[in-house]
Amino acid sequence: MSNPFKVFVVDDDPMILDVLQSILEADCAVETFTSAEACQTRLANEKPDMFLLDVSLPGMDGYTFCRLLKDDPAYSRIPLTFISSHDTIDARVSGYDAGGEDFIVKPFEPEEVLRKLKVAQHIVQQQASLAEQVEAAEYLSSLVMASMDETGILLQFMSKLIAWDTTREVAEGLLELLQRYRLDGVVQTRMAQGTQTLSATGVDLPLEVSVINHARDLGRIFEFKKRGVHNFERVTLMINNLPVHDPDYCGRLRDHLSVAAQSVDSRLKAIETDEANRRSQAGILLALESVSDTLMILRDAHEQDSAESAALMLALQETLANSFFRLGLSETQEHFIQNLIGDFMNSMAELQNRGVETQATLKKLNDKLGKLGSQ
Repeated sequence: MSNPFKVFVVDDDPMILDVLQSILEADCAVETFTSAEACQTRLANEKPDMFLLDVSLPGMDGYTFCRLLKDDPAYSRIPLTFISSHDTIDARVSGYDAGGEDFIVKPFEPEEVLRKLKVAQHIVQQQASLAEQVEAAEYLSSLVMASMDETGILLQFMSKLIAWDTTREVAEGLLELLQRYRLDGVVQTRMAQGTQTLSATGVDLPLEVSVINHARDLGRIFEFKKRGVHNFERVTLMINNLPVHDPDYCGRLRDHLSVAAQSVDSRLKAIETDEANRRSQAGILLALESVSDTLMILRDAHEQDSAESAALMLALQETLANSFFRLGLSETQEHFIQNLIGDFMNSMAELQNRGVETQATLKKLNDKLGKLGSQ
């Protein structure tokens, strides 16, 4: 039997600790602490799967404790959700800068806490499946960086970009480009079918989404501290660890990443256009099929009408011939009526010939529609 998902909850309010334990204990194992120091002592013997961490704590505050955890490889990948009474963008950016993955505002509802728990569980599952991929990517990155210069990395990315046909492939390719430059960041793509935020940690993490949604409205290209952002219509690229200590190298990276982000935006536009064209073509094919079916019905109906008309004319001719003997008409009268009927028959025959031409035209049109639909 697998071990239960374990959560360490840190808050200096005993009532908050009791509430959180009652909410969580049905779904996971919970340990509570009234200070960061007490939790830190427990970490010497036990490692959780998730931290719920109050921002305002006696002694070491939540942000400082989070930085200590994220700087330690043993705990850096454990999901951490902050609990705070302040719902401001500054508080959320501070939590993101400290390394947190999510944010809960007091007072909270039990359903919200359980949703955050599920997010953390999903992150842990993703990390387990991505661990080998990340290791392989880092190894590949070291090989590539040893054999290619900065421009060569960008050119290789550009050559691959044109072959990627999905939004996810493009976003993952951009993240791989960051890894090759030894950078960490987040990519958000915005398409007609939806918005997706992707990083090496996972997909649509709430705190990353919150910060990048704020950053996407701050201009085309801007930087603050070690973070740089490139905004375009369909993509936002945020880098978290620009090498600001080396201005020349940082400037070159800024140029390369701007070119990469703009190229991604163009590729996403092309993907979106292709998808719209495919939907339009599917609609045209359905319309052609409907028109073809209608023409077949008209042709069949015309053939039936022609056959019935011919039968009626023959029946009329026989009926009139039989009636001449009964009516006692003179020879002149019979000739007159026969000529009249003959003219009528000729007119009907002419209409029948036109109907045959119409039928042939309908058949040609139906054949052309069939060829168009199969292209």
